[in-house]
Amino acid sequence: MGKILLVLSLISIVILALGTAFIPNNQIFLFANDSNFYQYVREIIASILFLQIITKPPRQVVFRILAGIIALTVGGWALISTYNGLMPFLDTFAFLASAAAIGLTALEVRSATKTSNDKQQTNNPLLA
Repeated sequence: MGKILLVLSLISIVILALGTAFIPNNQIFLFANDSNFYQYVREIIASILFLQIITKPPRQVVFRILAGIIALTVGGWALISTYNGLMPFLDTFAFLASAAAIGLTALEVRSATKTSNDKQQTNNPLLA
């Protein structure tokens, strides 16, 4: 479950970027903006998602802080732009999903793998 949100967000951003680049007049991609600015933002978010996928938790604190700042910025920008009618809905959904996935990885406390302390706690019959 840890990386599935990241992978699904990356897939949605890549499909949206490729679709608006190659077939912008398709009916489904009319609900997405095909300007260069949005393409750059999609590429930046895709690269951040890819970095989150290839790094193993626990990540460095500086990387988590930067990821949290990016998640808050992208999420806030998507909500404000949609409320003001400046961002189409497909972009909003893709950017909010990506911001949520990046934000959840920024909030991680420790690795999902078991440590030696976890093994000792699971051998306790009172906790089992």
